[in-house]
Amino acid sequence: MNENDNRVVSLPIVEVEESFEWDPGFEGERWIVVSRFGPFIRVFRKPKKYNKRFFHKILNLPVSEWRIETEVRFLSGLCRMVSSLEIRFQATLRYVEQNLEALPDLSGHIKSTLESLLRDVIERELLQAEQGDWVDLGLENIERSIETVVNETLAAQNIQCRAQCRLEPLFEELSEERIQSMSGHFDQQTAYLQLLRRNHEFESKQDQERFRHAENTERAALDHQKAILDQVRRNESVRKAKEREVTENVLAELKEQEKRQAIRQASEEHRHNERIEHEQLLRKMELDAKRRERQMRLRVTKESDEMLRREIELLVLEKQRNSLEEEIEVVVREWDRKKIAEGSPNVEPDDAQFASIPSPESLDRR
Repeated sequence: MNENDNRVVSLPIVEVEESFEWDPGFEGERWIVVSRFGPFIRVFRKPKKYNKRFFHKILNLPVSEWRIETEVRFLSGLCRMVSSLEIRFQATLRYVEQNLEALPDLSGHIKSTLESLLRDVIERELLQAEQGDWVDLGLENIERSIETVVNETLAAQNIQCRAQCRLEPLFEELSEERIQSMSGHFDQQTAYLQLLRRNHEFESKQDQERFRHAENTERAALDHQKAILDQVRRNESVRKAKEREVTENVLAELKEQEKRQAIRQASEEHRHNERIEHEQLLRKMELDAKRRERQMRLRVTKESDEMLRREIELLVLEKQRNSLEEEIEVVVREWDRKKIAEGSPNVEPDDAQFASIPSPESLDRR
């Protein structure tokens, strides 16, 4: 094999004693106010009731993320311990007060100024792995130790944080020449051979695990396909049941619509007949009213004609009476003149003289 080939060795998982839960005390909204008035600078937390002034500047202190990867070699370069550190951090008001010149990019300032310090702390903790105890005990204790040291280091700088560390050991193949060169370093050779034995056991166990995983995967795939088929059948059954229900509902709705339509048509036909009967009744009443009106007008006209005829007759009679009275008066005057001329004024005219004059009673009868 090539001596530059690397191997990843599995380490046993050892239960770590429970420790207190690190609470960084992050705040989702941490706003500060920077007050610059001439040469005076003051920083304070934004109050709930805040009135902004023209010399105030509001800044947010977010929760930022930071990734640091470190690598340490030991056992004469045969082992490389790779550390991957994920950090979430948030600056405090005290840190802002101590680093006003870094505003507003506090996150970048923290990364640039403290990265070397954190790398030194991490490498110092990783050197503990050179003793080889982690081969049997695992890397959990070292990972927790690095997380604790990083948290405490940043907390001492007035930075709230939560660190999460993952370690991965990588080994190079041990050739005959490399073994001979390690003849004077029995402890290193023993530790490395112990790691190789652990790796061989792990690979054997991993092969068994892969085979068992493949069986479980195949069985799970079959179970999944069966479950899918059962689900498809159930869905098909549910779909058909829903289709039947929908069809029944549609048919029932159609029947109900036909029934409502029949009732509506009967009602409309009844209203139509009633309207026709009512119109006919109104027409008949109108014709009767017009007929009575014509009869009344005819009767009134006849009465008017009769009254006019009577008035005309009365006028004729009146005229005849006036004429008769004038004739009588002429006869009487003529008679008086004759008698005065004969000298016998007291003689009354005889009836023969008035025989030709009609009497008023006869005129009235006429």
